[in-house]
Order: sequence, then C-alpha cells, then structure tokens
Amino acid sequence: MSLEAVAPTLFTIGSGGLIGFLAGFALKRIFKILAVIVGIFFATLMYFQSQNLISVNWDKIQSMSQGMVSTLAHSLTDTGQISTIAGNLGIPLTGGLAAGFAIGVMKG
Repeated sequence: MSLEAVAPTLFTIGSGGLIGFLAGFALKRIFKILAVIVGIFFATLMYFQSQNLISVNWDKIQSMSQGMVSTLAHSLTDTGQISTIAGNLGIPLTGGLAAGFAIGVMKG
C-alpha cells in the first residue's frame, strides 16, 4: 500500500481531528465563562434579596431552569442527528472530529 493511496484518508482524519479539537477547546472555554457569569448573577440576586432590596421568586426560577435543562438534555441525547451527520460526512472525518473534540474538551 502506497502513501498516495492512504494520504487522502489521513488528511481527512487529521483535519477532522484538528477542527474537532478547536471546537471542543472553544466550547469548554465558553461554557466556563458562562458558568462564571451565571454564578455571579445568582450570587448578586441572593445578596440583593438578603439586603431586602428585591424579592425573588425562586420557585419560578427553578421551574424555568428545569424546563431548559430537560430540553438541553433531550437535544444532547438525540442520536438520530448524529447518525445522519456521520453518514453525510463519512467515517474518517466523523471519527477524527469526535476524537479531536474529546481531546479538546479535556484540554480546555
């Protein structure tokens, strides 16, 4: 087997891995920043409520957040879209993307 025959597949795997790594790294950084912002927001709400400056309906906030979390969990566990993407992109590119994304999330 010559290098010319394997080179396109290796390029597809490598470029998919690089794109996946960058996407995973950026996504983890963005989620970290969002978590800090949301934490500061809720800490500020708690402080203002403890100082009797505002009144917060925590039951309403809890019900809203549970709805958003369940929607997010449902969209992340929908495997029908993943199989469609893998079929359209091809196994080498999808495998490279998945491996790169996993490494990017771990390193981010």
